[in-house]
Amino acid sequence: MNPSAFLNTFTGIFAIAMVFAVPIISVIAAMAIILAVVNRRHRERMKMIEQGMMPPPPRKQKGNYYGLLITGAIFLAFGLALFVAELAGGGKVDEGGLIFGFIGLAMLACFAIIRVARKNEPADKTDSGKPELPP
Repeated sequence: MNPSAFLNTFTGIFAIAMVFAVPIISVIAAMAIILAVVNRRHRERMKMIEQGMMPPPPRKQKGNYYGLLITGAIFLAFGLALFVAELAGGGKVDEGGLIFGFIGLAMLACFAIIRVARKNEPADKTDSGKPELPP
């Protein structure tokens, strides 16, 4: 069958539309969920202010870069596995085993690095478990 003839049929148009519909609908759904969460949080804070209560300050997130470390190590391991597979057999080697092996080694290395880093972190003594009273 000729590709242009396939695209002129309803099935072809529907297939092309579905290819683009899934990512578009996913992005719209994610935006709607984020908007609903932000709106709900805003309404809660406004309700607390109307009742004369002081809303808690926004949470401050501590800089935690362990996720970036793990992601970078996985991408590095993936690239090294493809490189070693290309050197070993010119594409004739089963790359799946090498890829998962290198990624596993990268994750174990990240575990060791994070474990050492957390052991060397000072304990946070400012959080005594009691909520602070507003001024």
